[in-house]
Amino acid sequence: MKFTIYTDGGCHGNRRDAGCPGAYAYIVLDASGAEVLHGSGKRENVTNNQMELLGVIAGSKRLKDYTNSFHGISKKHSVTVFTDSKYVSDNFADYLQIWKNNKWKKSDRRPVVNVEHWKKLDQLSSEFQSFNIQWVKGHSTNVINNKVDAMVQKKLK
Repeated sequence: MKFTIYTDGGCHGNRRDAGCPGAYAYIVLDASGAEVLHGSGKRENVTNNQMELLGVIAGSKRLKDYTNSFHGISKKHSVTVFTDSKYVSDNFADYLQIWKNNKWKKSDRRPVVNVEHWKKLDQLSSEFQSFNIQWVKGHSTNVINNKVDAMVQKKLK
């Protein structure tokens, strides 16, 4: 079966080093486009990029648990994640494998930022038959992306 996950994350006062209150959200759709799962969460002292990653991680983890419980093992299923975060979509597609091969170091030998989140996402993505992340323009005409954004904003209030 094919599943789609829409995710979003955000912070108030996104300060790169100091952190801020943040939230993430996800909506999981089945092959017919019906919503089967959704969720959100809030964290303190985080960055926007961490929240974007946590949206993907939380949605993927919930889908893995759901498929293992109700649809057989998760390895039988394919997942496409839609995010409005270029940080998540580009790094997942272009650098994740390189970082793993370099023992979670970038090409300049500095450690990967948010490495624990990237390791968790790498582990979760391997739980499915196929797993890819696609970028979608945020705050635009995509109804589901706008819905997860609204879920994040509600958590941040």
